[in-house]
Amino acid sequence: MLDRLQITGVRNLRPCSLSLSRLNLFYGDNGSGKTSLLEAVHLLATGKSFRSHQIRKVIQYGQGQCTVFSRLNFGQQLAILKNIEGSQILKRDGQIVPSVAQLTYDLPVQLIDTESMSLLDSGSKPRRQLLDWLVFHVEHNFLPTWQRYQRALLQRNALLKSDKVNELEWQVWEQELAESACILHQMRQRVFDGWLNFVQSACAILLPQYKLNISYIIGYDIEHNLQVLLKQSREKDRQRGFTQIGAQRADVHIKTELGLAESVLSRGQCKLLVCALKLAQVAYLNSYQKQCVVLLDDLSSELDKQARSRLLSMLHQLGAQMLITAVEVEDVWPSLLVLDKKAKLFHVEQGEVLLQYG
Repeated sequence: MLDRLQITGVRNLRPCSLSLSRLNLFYGDNGSGKTSLLEAVHLLATGKSFRSHQIRKVIQYGQGQCTVFSRLNFGQQLAILKNIEGSQILKRDGQIVPSVAQLTYDLPVQLIDTESMSLLDSGSKPRRQLLDWLVFHVEHNFLPTWQRYQRALLQRNALLKSDKVNELEWQVWEQELAESACILHQMRQRVFDGWLNFVQSACAILLPQYKLNISYIIGYDIEHNLQVLLKQSREKDRQRGFTQIGAQRADVHIKTELGLAESVLSRGQCKLLVCALKLAQVAYLNSYQKQCVVLLDDLSSELDKQARSRLLSMLHQLGAQMLITAVEVEDVWPSLLVLDKKAKLFHVEQGEVLLQYG
């Protein structure tokens, strides 16, 4: 849990140092800077903005860098500095660390915003990333195995575009792909099976009117040796210019009894489904004694009062720390106070964050 948060040089936010509670609401007009505050937390936890791929758009105009520092409730300190050229400095308890993965592991963050709908309607990548985020946090060998797989995939894709390749090169990289894909699949399958139980429980509360079928798609025919399949698909892959089968094609399919979820559910129901998927990940991590920080941007959007209350109640029961934004304070604040009298209320106006309650 974030105990203290310090932000400098992020978009239009004025430098701020905030003491946070378990439940925190930031309200203000559109453009006031409240989403930028969530963006800063996301930047600290992942090294990336969820609003832009260009760090210069995240760094405040006229500034050369931005910094985000946090102290967690058990005393650990995390910090990130990003400069406008794209380089960064990452620190954990004052010591420089080489990879943002170490910050990500220490600070599990789930984001629910308007773009979260892409989980359902933007192809397999965001769903695969959602599953892999969870695998990363519970399977210690996931990251090196995933890196090993990506390296082999890049090498094979390069071979597909080369005119001078001998059979030994094919065999080396296809064997490497097949071996690492097998390990990735085993880890994904284990985590998916555990996660699915929590997903079903969350959906029963948030979407009780639908029976959902959620399945993990491996990305290749598990009944056959992947190395053999890769050899057989070389010519087709050459024509396409990339490897068409493998762990990089894994997916999570979500269907109702009437068809694909994104085709059957309303926008509000789709948002509840996304919330269920992410809440289930929070619950799954809880079973490993890891607590999440949940960023809820524009919570009122597409969710009615009853749905918001159910969602907040579930998150509170899971012990998750929440950082929530809203335009209208009355849309969310009464529900938060019912859950926790120690909740904090912040008003954000023209980049200034002011504590109003707590």
